[in-house]
Amino acid sequence: MSAWREALQTMRMKSVAAVWTSMLLLAGLGVLWLQIPDSHVWQLAFSILFGSGLLALFFWFCTWLFGQMLHPGKRERWWVKWLLLAVVICVWWLLQIPIDRLIEHEALYAGYWTSRLPHGLRGLHTYEHLMMLQDWTYFSLRLIVTGLLLPVAVVVGAGGLGAGVRGVVHLWLRWWYWVAALICGWLAFAISGKLIDWTPGHGLASEMLSLLMRLGFAFTLDVLLGCFVLALIAVGLRRVAVAAN
Repeated sequence: MSAWREALQTMRMKSVAAVWTSMLLLAGLGVLWLQIPDSHVWQLAFSILFGSGLLALFFWFCTWLFGQMLHPGKRERWWVKWLLLAVVICVWWLLQIPIDRLIEHEALYAGYWTSRLPHGLRGLHTYEHLMMLQDWTYFSLRLIVTGLLLPVAVVVGAGGLGAGVRGVVHLWLRWWYWVAALICGWLAFAISGKLIDWTPGHGLASEMLSLLMRLGFAFTLDVLLGCFVLALIAVGLRRVAVAAN
């Protein structure tokens, strides 16, 4: 059985609904957290306490989800899983910094390349085309970094570190994992961007309703694509565990 088909069969509506609800709840709580004023000491203290609780809820959900995916026999303590997961997130953030630096100068790069192209090619490779090419290139770099670290996050978050390194390397060397991760990321990037930029209807009420529907569809699509990639990771890690036994 192909890994993609097995991943689709592994996905359960209950798990997808749990991810959808949890992500929506975390996003809503994050918006509320940003609305807390900090003009007084007690407000600042409440903001710190609320943010800490939100962060703890995020780590708890991640470790619960990854544990449900892998069902490791021997699990690490919760604080060990949280600490290792925080390290993975910090590494991911550090690897995003050089990509962010490139994005900050993409307009400068596009202008330079446009000026250096032969005159006959400037109609084919315009400034807008070069900007779009850079957007896709930098987003693909983000996907590669995420694809490298997401299996590591799943392993350390689940607490099953026994055959974790072998399983992660196994996934890194499988073409079907990278094709699925890149395609899912590109689809989420393209479709979500088009939906957000599309503004049908006229009037405040119709535009607000359209925005809510477009955001809901884009959010649901991103969750489904993300769950498929997570299911694919679980399939790859389980295959290594079965082969090791």
